[in-house]
Amino acid sequence: MKKGLGIILLSLVITLIGCAPDQNNSEPDPLDPNNRNPEMETNTNSSQRDQLGFVRYTQDEFNQNNAVEPKEIRIDRNEIADMITRILLQNPDFKEVATLVTDEEALIAFEASDNVSKETAIDNAERTAMSILPGYYTIHASNNRSLIQNIETLHYSVTENQDVDINPLVQEIVDTMRKDD
Repeated sequence: MKKGLGIILLSLVITLIGCAPDQNNSEPDPLDPNNRNPEMETNTNSSQRDQLGFVRYTQDEFNQNNAVEPKEIRIDRNEIADMITRILLQNPDFKEVATLVTDEEALIAFEASDNVSKETAIDNAERTAMSILPGYYTIHASNNRSLIQNIETLHYSVTENQDVDINPLVQEIVDTMRKDD
């Protein structure tokens, strides 16, 4: 009987020792907020880190970083235009889509199938752009197929000649889109 009780106590002690926290662990607990490493949080070299976007700063850290190296807030207009176009083309009601994103506006011209009304297609295009772009953007959409070529021409004229003032050209396309509504 004493032997059985001794085995049970020994098993219990070994189990408790095995479950005790390791105080000599050289790696900090990543979930402990006292062990934050800001450099580790912004390192995106790992493929696992590509699954999530996360940044955390205190006001002091933010002010300190901004004082040394103020960051300009930018968006990749080509990437945004590509996303809008690809999402719209996943809808079988859209046959062809051209999207142009400027600093303040998004222009979307498309050809839709006969299965969808003009109003519904324009609404879908505008809502798709709204879901991706910052809220201050003005979004214009039209099912005028000729505007697809106009948007493409505007894009290539700017890439070939960066001194061209795009504002009147964009406004001309916007005015045409408004007439079509």
